[in-house]
Amino acid sequence: MLTVTGHDRLLANRHVLSRAVSLRDPYVDALSYLQLRALAALRDTDPQDDERERLERLLLLTVNGVAAGLQNTG
Repeated sequence: MLTVTGHDRLLANRHVLSRAVSLRDPYVDALSYLQLRALAALRDTDPQDDERERLERLLLLTVNGVAAGLQNTG
């Protein structure tokens, strides 16, 4: 992508968007990590386990959070 655009970094010519992405990244990264942990735990959970509903809710909340964090960049 950088070779095609001739830039040395992504969004080099979109300063406002670049700044917005860099501000959101730490939060989206944390949500992505939680999402991976919830998914792994969900896969290891018995379908009848009471914990499963909580893990499913956590997974859906992280999906919504990541989508909200990515906004127009996702």
